[in-house]
Amino acid sequence: MVLEKPGLGIIFHSGSYDRLHHGFSLAMAASASGREVKLFFAYWALEYMKKGVSIRMRLDGEGKANREILEKNLKRGHLFQIFKLISEAKSLGVKFYACTNSMGLLNISRDELIPEIDGCMGIVAFQAETTDDQIIFI
Repeated sequence: MVLEKPGLGIIFHSGSYDRLHHGFSLAMAASASGREVKLFFAYWALEYMKKGVSIRMRLDGEGKANREILEKNLKRGHLFQIFKLISEAKSLGVKFYACTNSMGLLNISRDELIPEIDGCMGIVAFQAETTDDQIIFI
């Protein structure tokens, strides 16, 4: 008997580069291992999903203390910019969703979002989409 692998849903809340990077790493690893992956962007993470936005490395808490290390490794190519992670995740079949509540709060329209966004929904709809999946909050 073959057991189906559970999917993975990641709720991105933080706009801190280190947290986003780690979440994308988890998403791509899960997708590469055959799991269906859905990403939900809310609040400050949603700002990275806007067209034409080039966000400098934003860091919170622990990340701020390690800015120099992160920037050095980004320049060396050991870490990637968020736009590159978006592209890599999409190439693996990862699904992207924008939080409609956060869109309203931040006054972001659907037309302002990057084409990689597969849809817009609230948290209740995302929970319904990921009922049988493992959920991670970042």
